[in-house]
Amino acid sequence: MNNNDDKLYREARKRVRRKKKFFSHLLSYFAIGLFLTFINWYTRPGHWWVQWVWIGWGIGIFFHAIGLYKRNILFGDEWEEQEIKKELERMKRP
Repeated sequence: MNNNDDKLYREARKRVRRKKKFFSHLLSYFAIGLFLTFINWYTRPGHWWVQWVWIGWGIGIFFHAIGLYKRNILFGDEWEEQEIKKELERMKRP
């Protein structure tokens, strides 16, 4: 592999690891959330405290997902390249 391929490989590996951490986080969210829901149902069926766990942790999951996929959602690499090309065209005009 040449230097560019090695650089691309490292970047791809980094992205895959970030995705793996996110899906691990998501799996933990559901597994622990379901376990706590069962505990809540079994011990105090009329008082649902577990909803706050689901909501709070769900907000964390949401921001984790935004952090992972933000490049694709808002101003990604493609957008940046298009803006650079537009700016270069503006600069070339007299």
